[in-house]
Amino acid sequence: MVKTRQLLWIFLLCSFLVARTVLAQTTLTQIRDTVVNPDGSPFNGTAVITWTGFSGSTTSGSSPLSTSARIYTGVLSVLLVPTTTAAAGTFYQVIYYNTAGAVSWMETWQVPPSTTALALTAVRTSTTEGTTGSGGSTGGGSTTSTGVQYATLPITINQITGLSAALANINAAVAALTTQVNSTSGNSTATSAAAFIDGESPAGVINGSNATYTLAGTPSPAGSLAVFRNGLLQSSGIDYTLSGSTVTFLSGSIPRATDIVTAYYRVPGVAALVTFVDTETPAGTIDGTNMTFTLANTPSPLASLKLFKNGVLLTRNSDYTLSGTNITFASAAVTPQSGDTLAASYRH
Repeated sequence: MVKTRQLLWIFLLCSFLVARTVLAQTTLTQIRDTVVNPDGSPFNGTAVITWTGFSGSTTSGSSPLSTSARIYTGVLSVLLVPTTTAAAGTFYQVIYYNTAGAVSWMETWQVPPSTTALALTAVRTSTTEGTTGSGGSTGGGSTTSTGVQYATLPITINQITGLSAALANINAAVAALTTQVNSTSGNSTATSAAAFIDGESPAGVINGSNATYTLAGTPSPAGSLAVFRNGLLQSSGIDYTLSGSTVTFLSGSIPRATDIVTAYYRVPGVAALVTFVDTETPAGTIDGTNMTFTLANTPSPLASLKLFKNGVLLTRNSDYTLSGTNITFASAAVTPQSGDTLAASYRH
């Protein structure tokens, strides 16, 4: 009887020492974070966390802590045995199952000892996209992993190949199309990724026989090109054709020696906020004697002003001069007579 009691006390003492040793070796680290789906919404489901590798210095492959954590509205909180102080090659494999029981994705964690809670970014070493197998979204069948690596959330623009350039192109297109029009004033404000070429004289000999002229730039888009001959707007496909930067006048529209040819068009440029004024009627009395008229704004640049009298484009510094907002006609011959119309288009 005495011997039995002695054996019982020895057993209890050994059990206490073993338990104390185990507890001393299993200081846990808390992982606490918010888990989100690839689209940024809170994740709902379960994370199954499995210890992979050896435990301590043994080679038994035993698992000191394999567990699962319920995740609701993205909230994750779990206590784990550190892996960084365990044998080499030890890590946690984490599988996220959605509420339907299907694999959403898999991760690998390395958990260091810590007296404070750690975020996922402190333990996550890789993330692997998951895909359902025959069970589909119902979770009724097997699940597999594609093994395709992707970036840990949040994903930056630079991590997606070609996205930055694609967004830049989209922004440029939207900027060119975004226009806010004030119908009462005739003004329109737009963010334009373009440079404007105003009143250019195309290169080429004006002699009545030369039909080919060259612009300094290539109109972009081609439809932005407006060609005037002696102030009259020429029609593309009827009076001329455009190929790249080459303007070819068709028969019957070839400029003669005394003609004046001017071109207005756009080319690619830096996006900027531009205000357009279209078909403004300059202030002033049209009576054949008044030679001074006033615009509502100062054209910027000055060359952006297109002044039309009875639909014909006038030539700045020849038919009129411009100083700030003031238009002064050069002579009585070009001064608007009673019944004439004036229209101004420009940027500022």
